[in-house]
Amino acid sequence: MQLPQYQKKNRSVLKICREPGCGKQYVGHPISKYCEYHRVLGNRTRKVQVYEKVNVKNFVFDHNFTEVANIQRVCDVPGCGKEYAIKVLPKQHVYPRYCEEHRNDFKRQRFVERKEIKG
Repeated sequence: MQLPQYQKKNRSVLKICREPGCGKQYVGHPISKYCEYHRVLGNRTRKVQVYEKVNVKNFVFDHNFTEVANIQRVCDVPGCGKEYAIKVLPKQHVYPRYCEEHRNDFKRQRFVERKEIKG
């Protein structure tokens, strides 16, 4: 009969808890992140997601339309002035504020930067 020759290594390391504001030192496995107290999910701080307001990138159009209608709007990016069509639906009040070329944050920023360089 052969006996196993593997001996388990002691991998205990002095670590610092990764929970913000804790900083407690503990002895644990090299891949552990939290002290004994913060290993329980209920004891950790939760990251609260901050939502931006609806009217930052969109405009709110209050209407009483009962049928679908097409409306022309002008892009709100300074210096664009391009008209675009919006299909207004009943019971829907949030619509895009910018034309198709500037719906993306990056494209709006690049457009404004190019206008500043040229002008």
